[in-house]
Amino acid sequence: MSTPADLDVLERVLRESGVDQKTGDPSWSAYLYAVLEAAAAWLSARLPGLRGLRNLPTTLGPAFGVAAIALVTIALVLVVRVALRARRRAAAPLRVSTPTVAAAAAPQRDRQGWRREIERGLEKGDLGAALEALWWWFARALTNARVDPAWTSRELLAHAGREELSGLALALDRLLYGAARPRAADVRAFLATAEEALP
Repeated sequence: MSTPADLDVLERVLRESGVDQKTGDPSWSAYLYAVLEAAAAWLSARLPGLRGLRNLPTTLGPAFGVAAIALVTIALVLVVRVALRARRRAAAPLRVSTPTVAAAAAPQRDRQGWRREIERGLEKGDLGAALEALWWWFARALTNARVDPAWTSRELLAHAGREELSGLALALDRLLYGAARPRAADVRAFLATAEEALP
């Protein structure tokens, strides 16, 4: 006949003896060995010819573990390299044609002066100069106040108080920054539409 243990006495003995009551965490190699053992059992259940996998020497377990860790490390290095390259490409400045005329040059020409610059650029086949002049023409058509060359077309509309022309500004931005390179006919078509909207 067995008698139940006295829990109070058992707790006191464990406390006084200093016995470590915490269970140790399993090691990675033990975990990996358990995974490999389960994989071998799964394979041998489905493929009878592989039943000998369970009898492999236990000394191969650490070798498989090292190989698995090496493969995971190589995969992580490759993923990090690809992510860093993508990040560098995303952070690289885009080469975009932007109006580069100095702020001091803008007041020297009025709307008609910039209109002549557009035509001069188109006649010479210098589409970059024509587009730059087009942006400044648009700015002068909106306002005679100081214009910062770093402004976006939306900022220009906001400073001029002409937000109702956002569709026109969007069309201008497509010409300046769009993926497709505009032709001289595109510049002239925008100019004709803009001159009707901005008499």
